[in-house]
Amino acid sequence: MLWSLSTEIASPSSWHDHDIFEFALCLDQGGRLLTDDGEIDLRPARTILIPPGAHHRFELAADETSRLKIICVPPKDLPGFVSPLHIAMLDGLCGIGVSVADHPGQELWLGQLSNLIVDGLGTDDERSSQLNWSAMSLLLSLHAKGRYAAKDHPIDRHRAHILDLISWIENHLEEDLSIQQASFQSGLSRSLLTREFRHYTGKSFVDYCNARRVQKAAMILVTRSDSVTQAALDSGFSNLSHFHRQFKAHFGLPPAAFRRKVIEEGGLR
Repeated sequence: MLWSLSTEIASPSSWHDHDIFEFALCLDQGGRLLTDDGEIDLRPARTILIPPGAHHRFELAADETSRLKIICVPPKDLPGFVSPLHIAMLDGLCGIGVSVADHPGQELWLGQLSNLIVDGLGTDDERSSQLNWSAMSLLLSLHAKGRYAAKDHPIDRHRAHILDLISWIENHLEEDLSIQQASFQSGLSRSLLTREFRHYTGKSFVDYCNARRVQKAAMILVTRSDSVTQAALDSGFSNLSHFHRQFKAHFGLPPAAFRRKVIEEGGLR
């Protein structure tokens, strides 16, 4: 279970720590986060990941306020909801303590993505939970891409290749990707890539690409007015029947019903 809060902080907090991951998206300028290693300015389009046990507090001047979207995730829940790749990313990030990533020019998109995670103490609805975790996985990927600094972590010597390949996939989802192309791009043999890719993502190369395509289509459906067909094409699906099957398998709803559900529940309008 994850829970989230959209909040405006107007006064300093005391020093504290948690036994959870605390992910903060800064929505405007104002205030600082103090940690044992220094201070971090709170500024728009900045994401901050505070690992369990990290000592921190928020500091604001008398005339300052700070708007944040804060998402909390218990470590014990991660294996059931996020991929091994994200767990490996978090492991590496925790090794450097509190981590920061800036995403210039992506304020609107980050806000829309975070709004897919409805504020509250989690949900027992399976479909809403899937949507929350899918959005959280995307936010973690963006944060890791912006700040990841532990490619040499001893968890595995092939992680750097897989992380680079994941970034390549993200930029080429609309293309007809193949394991042969991925092998050439990563510099790993096809058999080694097949094994390592599944090890980190929990999916085959094809299944991972399809999952990312339906996630991209979902973002298009709830952030733009494009038709379902256009969303499928822009996400790399040329076969609409295949797109509908993949989308429903991933989100539990057909694309049009998914869009209606998000809009009616107030995720995005």
